Amino acid sequence: MMKAFDVSVRVFVRGLSNLKGILSKAEAHASSHARDPGALVGARLADDMYDLGTQVHWASEGAKLAVNRLLGIASAPPAQQARSFGELHTLIDEGIAYLEAVDPDALEAGLERTIELPFPGGSKTFNGDRFLIEFAIPNFFFHLTTAYAILRHEGVLLQKIDFMGI
Repeated sequence: MMKAFDVSVRVFVRGLSNLKGILSKAEAHASSHARDPGALVGARLADDMYDLGTQVHWASEGAKLAVNRLLGIASAPPAQQARSFGELHTLIDEGIAYLEAVDPDALEAGLERTIELPFPGGSKTFNGDRFLIEFAIPNFFFHLTTAYAILRHEGVLLQKIDFMGI
């Protein structure tokens, strides 16, 4: 039987670790192509979408927020968003360290918790297990995938195995 820790923290840590590898390749790409790394951090797929730095921010902070909601801990992500590759790596490292310190038993108990999320025009209420499966994990992968897509769009040579961490 799968445990909450396995389908949340372990998935989030693996995804963030893979994202660090992707960002390292993006840094190397910027260096070898005489590109401003800051331009990559600020790149976006469309004008009305968040840039790479914000996608990385929400992948890391979103994973922590999801776990905190399951644990019943009120928290808010930092307003300061990383603007350099070094800051993005630090943000991810801090997120991974936080996630790895989570008590698996406490997280398991969170599957029974009622979680209410505010949305424009109202809110949505989830049982903890549904929150994890229907919101937290898809939201996490949305930001990971978008970060990957931004870098591919900017010419960084990435492959599916970089995303998958294989």
